[in-house]
Amino acid sequence: MRDKGTMILAVLLIAVGGYLLLSQLNIGLPGWELIWPLLPVSAGIALLVGYISSEERDPEQVFFGTVATFVGLVFLAITLGPLTYSSLRDWWPVFVLIGGVAFLAQWAVAGFRDWDALFLALVALCIGGVSLAITLELLGPNTRETLPKLWPGALILAGLMALLRGLLGRSTE
Repeated sequence: MRDKGTMILAVLLIAVGGYLLLSQLNIGLPGWELIWPLLPVSAGIALLVGYISSEERDPEQVFFGTVATFVGLVFLAITLGPLTYSSLRDWWPVFVLIGGVAFLAQWAVAGFRDWDALFLALVALCIGGVSLAITLELLGPNTRETLPKLWPGALILAGLMALLRGLLGRSTE
């Protein structure tokens, strides 16, 4: 490929033009209100493919590609089912977990040396996991009342993660 930007624009124009043409011909396609999450999914995948195919690799590109892809997939699960927009009241911690997974992916592609990314991944995964357990009452019917009483455990966990970060060293910058 000579110019990746031109190729991406060409594929995007063909895809959008094809969708609009089929819509004009009244071919039963899902409406825009259902398929819009394919845009962030596509952008995320493009970022990840761009990272893989590029000689100048930026681990942050993997972070943003992972976030865009998974956030798009969550909204695709809302627009196509089984989730609904109102279910985000309980499922919001999934977005924190997505951030944790994205930082973990960034840490991995940075050669397992970006300790700041690992630290942020662990924090986000812990906060997201506990929050999801609370909102979905995964640990029993009284989870929303019981888990908040255990908040000092969050201080212990934060201390352990800070200790781990201090022992493992600095980021790759």
